[in-house]
Amino acid sequence: MVDPEAAEDRERLEDALHVLHGSAGTGLVRRLLYVLYLIVIFGGVYGFNLLRAALVTSDPRWLDSVASVWGVLAAGVAAAGLGLLAWRAGRVRGPVVPQLPFIDTVVASAIDRGVVLRERGLVVLIGGAGAGLLLGALAGGAVVGAGRGGVAVVLGAVVCGAGLGLALAWISVLGQAAASGSRRVRTLGAALRALRLVDLREHAVRTTHIGGAVLAGDLRAARLDVAAPVTRARSVRLRSRGPWRTLIARDVLGLRRAPGRLAWGLVGVAAAYGLIAVRATTPSLPLATGMLAMVLAYFAVGALAEGVRLLADNAGTPPLLGLGFRTEALLHLVVPVAMTLAVGLPASVLVAASDASIGIAVLAAAGMTLILAGTTLMAAFRGSPPDLSFIGEIGPMSMAYWYARPVTTAAISGGLLLALIAEAGPIALVGAFGTGGFALGYGLWLARKLELGHRS
Repeated sequence: MVDPEAAEDRERLEDALHVLHGSAGTGLVRRLLYVLYLIVIFGGVYGFNLLRAALVTSDPRWLDSVASVWGVLAAGVAAAGLGLLAWRAGRVRGPVVPQLPFIDTVVASAIDRGVVLRERGLVVLIGGAGAGLLLGALAGGAVVGAGRGGVAVVLGAVVCGAGLGLALAWISVLGQAAASGSRRVRTLGAALRALRLVDLREHAVRTTHIGGAVLAGDLRAARLDVAAPVTRARSVRLRSRGPWRTLIARDVLGLRRAPGRLAWGLVGVAAAYGLIAVRATTPSLPLATGMLAMVLAYFAVGALAEGVRLLADNAGTPPLLGLGFRTEALLHLVVPVAMTLAVGLPASVLVAASDASIGIAVLAAAGMTLILAGTTLMAAFRGSPPDLSFIGEIGPMSMAYWYARPVTTAAISGGLLLALIAEAGPIALVGAFGTGGFALGYGLWLARKLELGHRS
């Protein structure tokens, strides 16, 4: 039997949507299809070919080891990490967020909120499953194209990809509901009804702010919008210990007040440096393994280096402790570099294959730490985006290159050097330390450039 109240809500919603959008509808399905179309185009052109090439050029024995129990365990850990990211993203900016005028006129009305937001919720779930399905099909096709499996591999990849995509989409919806104070929801309708107006407005405003910050290249504004409020160690006060020690103590206090960022940084460093040690001592591994390790290490070290970014955000202001700008930049590297070495070196020793490879693994990890310190400075003091970023035809590509230059530098230089270390041994370590020193010097040069730019 049809619920007359629910039928009335649906009719009122259809009338409101007709007034707002006309007969064309909301356009959510068309936008979803366009996103899936882009996944097919870019995934087929780039992802499929790159993955197939990596599989073809990789050692078959290493591929067999990846498909073993350790590979499945690593895939499970990666899926759990993606789930945590989806939960966090849902709390910061939920997947079901209409535009602010729609929230104030339609969502705030007497119509059932589950009915109003149902289409957007379904689009999120279907989009997650569809994106996972397409990516799984592309990955399975690349495996088959490399001669590493048959039709069963494609079917398994499709099912796993669709399931993972649907699960991540649902977790993000649950994260958004949890941000509104509801943690026990079992259906989509219940999750949508749990969303509070004040939270929907906050997420909609945050979306506008982040979009504007991305278009303007203002990374500080984007970070302020997505940063979690400080709720821990608020009663702890910073005491004067001299300029150098006070600056270092301030960074330690900042990590105490952000335990989530600290935990992610340390776990990421341990995983990345373990992979760095394996790549530096195993010549048969593909080049992409070292690049992946450096990308993971770059973001993990960046999570521990918030002090460097805050210094860059305040460039041009009078130094409160009387220290030089570049001196402060180096002091802000003390805590992240010390923590990286304290966690990364033991991880490198633990995964080293033999006593003979321990020394190479440790030295390679030290060289990569220099590169990561330099690219961290490059990222913090990159300055304003280039003028080409605001030209319609090439602006997005210029903005993407400007933002990705530090992580690209870390991935390419570190990945190539790790491959050379695995092949040539101690001789290639000189290149690692030389590259790290150059990256550090270039990062300090960017800091000086940013400082002088604020004086002119």
